[in-house]
Amino acid sequence: MSDMVGLWLGALALVLLCLAVLLPSLLRDAAQPVTGSDDALRALYQAQLQELAREHRAGNLDAADLAQAEDELQRRLLQELAQRAQPRAWRQRPWLPRASALVLAVLLPVAAWGLYVQVGDPQAAARLAQADAMGHSAGQAQVEAMVAGLAQRLQAQPDNLPGWVMLARSYETLERYADAAQAYQGALQTAQAQGLEATEQARLWADLADAQASAQQGRLDGAAGAAITQALRLDAQQPKALALAGAAALQASNPRAARDHWQALLALLEPGSDVALQVQDDLVRLELLLREPAAAPAQPPAR
Repeated sequence: MSDMVGLWLGALALVLLCLAVLLPSLLRDAAQPVTGSDDALRALYQAQLQELAREHRAGNLDAADLAQAEDELQRRLLQELAQRAQPRAWRQRPWLPRASALVLAVLLPVAAWGLYVQVGDPQAAARLAQADAMGHSAGQAQVEAMVAGLAQRLQAQPDNLPGWVMLARSYETLERYADAAQAYQGALQTAQAQGLEATEQARLWADLADAQASAQQGRLDGAAGAAITQALRLDAQQPKALALAGAAALQASNPRAARDHWQALLALLEPGSDVALQVQDDLVRLELLLREPAAAPAQPPAR
């Protein structure tokens, strides 16, 4: 269903809802019968007058009270007759409420359409949908252009370490993992030339290993494995490197080494955090795996 069709269906539903609220009251009032009759009301009035006369003769009402009660009873009778006269006059024109309902049913949609045409834009929904589709493509192209511009600037300014890291992470966002690995390598060269601390270099090696693994469809051997080893050589407690080392050991069918790496990682994490709970789950799976002597070559737990 297109956005334009959805707009018109929504407008139609709102009009029908308004009519459903307004029309029944008009039609119901027109169909209501008038209960009772004037003759029955007058008969009731005569009966009440006779009851008052009996009370007067019995001595329960004096002349003044009798006159006041008769006046009150007469006033109530007149009010009842006046109220009954109005529905009867309305019933003499049964076409009036139905005509009003018909006019309202026609006038409300026509008025809504006229107002929309006058102050609205019938093509707005279609243009909005087209602009959204074009905006997505334009936004992607704009990001690509910005990343390409950053890469060109880094060729002229290779000592810009934050720029290399930003470029690598931008490539990862675009799922260009081979380009991200090259950018991390540029960042490492700059970090080594600037004498960056070993812990910071270890973090970049771990990031490089992650990008290389993504470029290798998740395999943690080869270049990715070498980057993990280098990261742990610089910092044996680098969290990301420990996590990747455990996964690499599990890919190599070495669950005991994986357990050692993840136990070291768990000791670095905040107890009860989401990451710590995930690592604990992975360790539980490893323990079950180690208890199966004839287990097939293991796959890394889903992370």
